[in-house]
Amino acid sequence: MAQFIKFALTGAQEEILIPISEIANVQTVTTTSTKIELANGTKKFTITHLVPLVANSIVLAIFDAMKANPGGVVSTVVPPLKTAQAPAAQTGSGRQVITAQPTYATFTSSAYANV
Repeated sequence: MAQFIKFALTGAQEEILIPISEIANVQTVTTTSTKIELANGTKKFTITHLVPLVANSIVLAIFDAMKANPGGVVSTVVPPLKTAQAPAAQTGSGRQVITAQPTYATFTSSAYANV
């Protein structure tokens, strides 16, 4: 397990690092925000993001990043899908044309607070 998880943010703050050993709880607050509570119980991060395609997929992405990169220093949280790619109607076998590329529920900002 890595020592930190990293969120690449699209807002003014470019990234945030959170120590994995301090994470006590991760939960979905709304469709556009996720709360990460730290072990001491008085501090939390609120990560805002675009609405993902599947409910709770942000929490699952955080857990996946926590398990990834064993022995490493930083593991990046990969944003889940916001919209899936759309292929053209199947007209036979062979190459299939994609009419819309997938988009991802990017992380927009974070807020750190003492509870």
